[in-house]
Amino acid sequence: MEKLGIKTRHLKACFSIKFCLITLGILITLTFSLFYTITNENMEEITSSCKKSDYDVVRTKSPIHVENDRVQTMNEIRRLRGNFVLSKSLGTYLTPLTKALTAFNDSISEYILRSGLGLESYTTEEKEDIWTENGIQYRPFPYLEKADNPFYTSEFEAYVPFDRSLFFERDEDKASRDVQQKKIILWWQHKIAQAPIDGLQPLRACPDFPCVVTSDRNYTAMSSAMLINAQFVNGESPPKRRADQVLIHYQIEAPNDYWFYGDLFATDNGWNGIFNWTMSYRMDADITTYHGVVRRRRAVRRRDYREILAKKTGVVAWMVSNCETSSRRENYIAELQKYLQVDVYGKCGKHKCPRICDRQCLQDINEKYKFYIGFESSLCRDYITEKLYRYFNTDMIVIARGHDTYSRLLPSEIFINTANFKSPKELAEMILYLDSHDEDYIAMLKEKDKYVSVYEDYPLNNSFLEYRYEAVPMCEVCRRLWNLKNYAKVYHDMSAWFYKKEYQCLTPQDIEYWAKKLFKQMLFFLTLIIFLILLSVFTLYRILRIVPTYLIPGNVR
Repeated sequence: MEKLGIKTRHLKACFSIKFCLITLGILITLTFSLFYTITNENMEEITSSCKKSDYDVVRTKSPIHVENDRVQTMNEIRRLRGNFVLSKSLGTYLTPLTKALTAFNDSISEYILRSGLGLESYTTEEKEDIWTENGIQYRPFPYLEKADNPFYTSEFEAYVPFDRSLFFERDEDKASRDVQQKKIILWWQHKIAQAPIDGLQPLRACPDFPCVVTSDRNYTAMSSAMLINAQFVNGESPPKRRADQVLIHYQIEAPNDYWFYGDLFATDNGWNGIFNWTMSYRMDADITTYHGVVRRRRAVRRRDYREILAKKTGVVAWMVSNCETSSRRENYIAELQKYLQVDVYGKCGKHKCPRICDRQCLQDINEKYKFYIGFESSLCRDYITEKLYRYFNTDMIVIARGHDTYSRLLPSEIFINTANFKSPKELAEMILYLDSHDEDYIAMLKEKDKYVSVYEDYPLNNSFLEYRYEAVPMCEVCRRLWNLKNYAKVYHDMSAWFYKKEYQCLTPQDIEYWAKKLFKQMLFFLTLIIFLILLSVFTLYRILRIVPTYLIPGNVR
């Protein structure tokens, strides 16, 4: 009987240990399963029939000469430019474009868009329909790109004609200064993925200007200006240069994207106090480089909006490949999806859209959906990218989210700004209202169609697409180089300009709910971990109590 008692206690101990271990295993499994479910989406692979194209972009390499002796055009340009000459008390002379982008920041929407000032109609002798705005002509595609380029989608290209009386600031230069020897603008540090600019190429928007551009560093000593994309300078020292060579700090991305190679403006690396000009999306830059601009159309578009609406079966779409951002747009969308369906395409969603199918995907989405998510990855002042400009020209209403500076760039009634809503729930209510009220939705589409987005494609190949608006600002670089005495300056502390407080990226305030929810989730998992630890301690205590009763020698009676 004693032996039987020992065996019974042995079995009870085994069952007790097994039960505790199984329970512990089940709890751990459930914990990880729950964590995985919360932090990961189920990915639904959708195969695409889109095939990679057999050809890449071919750009024209010869200068494009356009007649610029037309009296009507030149008189119009002179009149427009004369209206925008700033007072000499400003200490500098700014071109109309730079002035419109910088000096009148607070009223640019009313000044450029609503009043229509500076936008004049013009038709060439060849019956080509163009705009003339502040000395800049906008010509319809194709202009510089070949018509068979499937990756080029810009609706208009800018062209700035060369006129000595407008180009030079000193009277003595206007009549006699020799421009045969063109000044070289060198991309000393371009974007890593950017295709090289071989040889000396004419400027994209102003090929008749006395400047050429290249990315070949063999021209370093001969160049008049060097552009430095600080985002991609990898431990290199500043280039040796002459006293009259201009060093330009180029910035097209948000400041929080400049971490990859460290701080270029650290005081011990030689870069901080040597830049002369800034070229950036920021309004306070010497030369402002937008990702795009929005302009009012001269003619009203005649379209069947009922037919357009009849084809739309979806409500909201979003194409995205960057799944974790400082703006936490992904969290905003997750909250928005509680109230309406948002179909996410690309790397971060269930619907797949390879880069090589980008244009085809956009066409399909444009036809199917009523709204498009145009959320920025960073919330920084003046940082508004192709997420607005590229999708603005579609038959969808763009829902924009960024630093609240949109009102300076386009009228508020032609897009939806999340800044006008306290929460994703309020935004969802607005979207659902427009979705169920066709007349109001069509009215918004009609109003949007009074405007057009102008941006430049840089489609390096069929899987790498860039959208910027720097061709016209490059004309301003050239003009400044030929009037250099009026623009001589040095940034003795470039770091102070780059890290200026008001231009740093903001922490999102419209999704505080998510911070609270994250805290609750962390608290839940912390509680669960503490419970598992206590359960493990309790299990170990039971084991230590049971084992000695029948395994330790001398305890068997």
